[in-house]
Amino acid sequence: MLPMLKRIRKAVTCHVAALPVPYRTTAREPTFQTLNDKHCGCIPGDQPFPIALDPFTCNRFEIAEFAKAAHALDIRYLGVCCGAGPHHVRALAEALGRHPPASRYSPDMSKHYIFGKTKGLREQNLRYAKQLRG
Repeated sequence: MLPMLKRIRKAVTCHVAALPVPYRTTAREPTFQTLNDKHCGCIPGDQPFPIALDPFTCNRFEIAEFAKAAHALDIRYLGVCCGAGPHHVRALAEALGRHPPASRYSPDMSKHYIFGKTKGLREQNLRYAKQLRG
């Protein structure tokens, strides 16, 4: 969607909105309705739309990157459309420096039992984390 937003922004001086669906599409499969899933033989016709799109969902970090890139293009009406979860909307808002009430649910990885850095984490978990990282 970003390439289209760049062209639109150059063509107009009015407000521009961007509310993408949060799915990883490709040039070959440009919409979430056209995605195919050849990795799962149980989906009828290999077509995950509309009820098996889970493996194509963008993560919160991808949505945050989109928000920053669109905002840099002077796109000021931003959101997320079909398939978005609360974490997507929250990530978009936080990427733009906002702190909605739901930010209290944002993950604090510093407290994660393996990947955290907070004092008081169990030494046995930190040793295990080193094993995971190789």
